[in-house]
Amino acid sequence: MPSLRGALIDAGPCPYLPGRRFHAFHAAEVVDGELYRVLLDNRFRRNGGVFYAPMCDGCQACQPIRVAVAEFQPRRDQRRVWRRNADLTYAWQPRGCDEERLALWRRYQAAVHDDHEVEAPVRFMTEDGGIAGGELHARDASGRLLGVAICDVVGDALSSVYCYWEPDERARGLGTALALAEIASAAQQGLRWWYPGFWVAGCAKMAYKARFGPAQVLQDGRWQPM
Repeated sequence: MPSLRGALIDAGPCPYLPGRRFHAFHAAEVVDGELYRVLLDNRFRRNGGVFYAPMCDGCQACQPIRVAVAEFQPRRDQRRVWRRNADLTYAWQPRGCDEERLALWRRYQAAVHDDHEVEAPVRFMTEDGGIAGGELHARDASGRLLGVAICDVVGDALSSVYCYWEPDERARGLGTALALAEIASAAQQGLRWWYPGFWVAGCAKMAYKARFGPAQVLQDGRWQPM
């Protein structure tokens, strides 16, 4: 692990576990794709142009998780979701925030996260910190945008940054479909790993990540089978 200058930030209430504060180390140095690939294996993630690692006193609940793309075995329910969405087409697009994406993001935030803020975090949706990547767009036969998966491509890995999808189409299982599309895209690009972010035991909204496997989690500085 290279040495990094930065600061420990109190980011407020923990977004994953109740009754806790979330502290994170924010890197103050320029992070390029080569360095970020190393940081991914040292508990770092990217939020816009900020590269951070959870660093909460007495807590190691945020465990990075990854899947070897060539070894991925979809579960029966995931295969059903993929078939249910066989009418969708997936296309790789540059990152951005136009009216179509912004309207979809607002509907998703209001319906899924009960967040009715008018202003969208355009910085979060468009700033990439200089890391290569793009977005996977899922559209139905009429051309309607149903889902967006923001991704980074870092060395031999595809890192999932954020997904949002049409809440009126909940029966499709679009979150699962987008994750499967990310893994398929990683395979098409010849990438070895898919990084969906942190897995947090006891956090319901993070539980889905353990359904993609076989997976590995980073514990005590070592990748171990989940």
